[in-house]
Amino acid sequence: MYCRKEARSDFANTLVAARTSDPFLDAMKLFKRRKEDGESLFEEEEQPEHAGAEAASGSQGVDTSTSAEKRVDAEEVEKPPDEAAGGDAEPDAVPGERAGERTGDEGFFDLEADEVAAYQPAGVIIAAKKPLNLVPALKLILLLAVIGGLITGVIFIWPSSTARVPSLVGQSLTDAMSKARAEGFDPAVRAWKFSESHADGVILVQDPKAMDVVDKGAGIKLTVSKGPLPDEGAEPGSTAAAPAPAPQQTPFEGKCICIDAGNQMNPEETEWSDPGQSTKVPPELLERGTITGNPEYLVNMDIAEKLKNLLEKDGIKVVMTRESNDVQLSNIARDEIAYNAGAALLVSIHCPTSGDPMQMGSRTLYPDRNQFTDPIYESSKAAALFIQSEVLKSCGTEDLGTIGVPDKPIFNWSKVPVVESEPAFLSSPRDDSLLAQDDFRWKVAWGLRNGIIKCMENP
Repeated sequence: MYCRKEARSDFANTLVAARTSDPFLDAMKLFKRRKEDGESLFEEEEQPEHAGAEAASGSQGVDTSTSAEKRVDAEEVEKPPDEAAGGDAEPDAVPGERAGERTGDEGFFDLEADEVAAYQPAGVIIAAKKPLNLVPALKLILLLAVIGGLITGVIFIWPSSTARVPSLVGQSLTDAMSKARAEGFDPAVRAWKFSESHADGVILVQDPKAMDVVDKGAGIKLTVSKGPLPDEGAEPGSTAAAPAPAPQQTPFEGKCICIDAGNQMNPEETEWSDPGQSTKVPPELLERGTITGNPEYLVNMDIAEKLKNLLEKDGIKVVMTRESNDVQLSNIARDEIAYNAGAALLVSIHCPTSGDPMQMGSRTLYPDRNQFTDPIYESSKAAALFIQSEVLKSCGTEDLGTIGVPDKPIFNWSKVPVVESEPAFLSSPRDDSLLAQDDFRWKVAWGLRNGIIKCMENP
């Protein structure tokens, strides 16, 4: 019996070692075939017969009952343990074996050929393969993507209180104004300068500079080209239409003209309308062009400088009430400047606004007759007629006439003849566009110059 168990164990070990090879499958098939045919599954070793021979030669005198008992004992030895214990006795439980289960080598040998690959020995635990679950990771990625999209939307779509300044240098004044306003800025002309390399009306400098980050609605100060500096004795601006021929030159040595560029950057103070302190006059408002947004004080200053240049070429002494925009002068102070300079005429330049945007053209104002203006009334009215006529010839605008105005401080406080020229209206889209052109401002200056010359020639 010991030999049978040893042979069976060796055979099982041989099969387990070769379970993944072809010879292993062949051995299984052979085993199954022998089992079905009822043949012996294991080869039994022959028992030695010398023990029986010795018993026969040395025990001839033993009785038959003893021999029978020996044979019974031999049969009991050869019986399996379950038969020797009796038919009703249950076999001892083998550790690891239970009814209906295949364990150990016995379970292995009962397998079919195609079940051998999946066989696992008793007591061996192999972790089952779990599928990789990517759903939580995908949900996390989707959540992060949504959060990133919301942040991006807040940054790029949410309205910002700041913006980058557009590049305006090199563009025409009209285009630069339109572009700046379209992006939420407030452009304004700060100064006009002669430029040998840029045509009239081209932006030379802007402040703040392009691509600077500023608050929306911030102002942009522009410096605009006036074109090349005019040659001595020639009419400025090759593109400007030539006005009427200048009258014959006469000596004006000792003559002085005071030019007042109306309005200013800083608001004026409330002042009395006349020396008799009849009424208080509120300060003039800061007006801007309805299309270009150009402030009035800049347009007035540019025309005044052009007129000064022309009159000085005629040998006339010119005094300016202001030469910068950052001043705060009352009308009374302007009259005092003209009087102290001994000016023969005070010419104030304004580009007014009106509640009617269709009002356009040129007009000249002079002081109405009253107790304060009576000494200068006649000469002021004559100067207004000369200037109005020449401005219309030079500019070709509509004639709005000459008008006597009462209660105007610059008239009532003046001690010298005084007029106020209003060549065009900033509230008119057409006039505003004309005033933004350098050649038109030269025409205004030429008209004023010719009118002043006629006035001085006909005292």
